[in-house]
Amino acid sequence: MYICRKKKSREGGSVMKIFYPSVLSAAMAVTLLCSCCKEDPLRGLPLGMIGIEEPVAIEPFKTPFPAKIDTGADVASIDAENIKLVKRGEENIVVFTIRQRGTGEEHQYELPLKRRISIVRHGRKPQQRYVVMMTVRIGKVTLTREFSLANRKNFEYQVLIGRNIIAGAAAVDPSRRNLTGAL
Repeated sequence: MYICRKKKSREGGSVMKIFYPSVLSAAMAVTLLCSCCKEDPLRGLPLGMIGIEEPVAIEPFKTPFPAKIDTGADVASIDAENIKLVKRGEENIVVFTIRQRGTGEEHQYELPLKRRISIVRHGRKPQQRYVVMMTVRIGKVTLTREFSLANRKNFEYQVLIGRNIIAGAAAVDPSRRNLTGAL
């Protein structure tokens, strides 16, 4: 189980604290945390406990996407095609298409460019990606967060939920799946 919480640093910025109780099972870790702190460790986390895979709703898709929850990823990522950056006046707009694998449903998006990031994967060249703000619903919680746009065709999951979404919002039990229920 991983518990991600944002804390304020002395300088005023946010610092991520990640706890890795690697020896204990998730159930034992929660029990120990509860008895030591005399406080529910999930209290104050809008999503509560989530598993390693959760259904996520992305508008305007009718069917939720199965998403991998990845505490090692800084930023969420989504499988996008035909990614183009266009200039409209002073604003940079990212035009892209998302096609849901299971249903074939497809939608085109035109969203302002938030920033560019460089993704470094072991043994590969850094990959430049565009980042846009998207709204996602996990369980009963709707959040607008950064998503990097990537070709995820060779990955099992079209959507990867990173720390930018779960930090301060959820505890992750990697031994379980679909704890938020159907959407």
